Amino acid sequence: MPFDWNNYLILAEELGTKTDEASKRTAISRAYYCVFNLAFARAESTAGPHPVGETYHYWCWRMYKNTPDRSCKQLGIDGDRMKRRRVNADYEAADIPRLDDKVRRTLEDAHQFRRALEALDPRYPHP
Repeated sequence: MPFDWNNYLILAEELGTKTDEASKRTAISRAYYCVFNLAFARAESTAGPHPVGETYHYWCWRMYKNTPDRSCKQLGIDGDRMKRRRVNADYEAADIPRLDDKVRRTLEDAHQFRRALEALDPRYPHP
C-alpha cells in the first residue's frame, strides 16, 4: 500500500503544538512535504514524468504555474511560497522571527492547498 502523504500534515499539526523550536521547524517542513508530494504525484499523472536534469520541486511548481487555469497557477504560487518557508525552517540557523505565526500560517496554507488541489479541474496541471 503506498504511503499516504496526508499523514505528514497530521504529524505537522502534532509537532506544531509542541513548545520546542525543532518541533515547530519540523512542522513547517512536514506540512510542505505533504502538499509537495500530493502536487507532484498529480503533476506526473497529468503532465507526464518529471524530466531528468530538472529539480523535482522546481519542475512541480513550474507545471502548476505554467497552465492556462488560474486556480492551478495559484497552487504553483502557493507551493513556491510554502517551499521558501520550508527551506528557511530546514536550513536557517538564526532564530526565525514569529515562528509560532509561521507554523500556524503554514498549517492553514497546507489545508487550503489540499482543498484547492481536490477542487482543481482534473486536466491540470498541464502546460
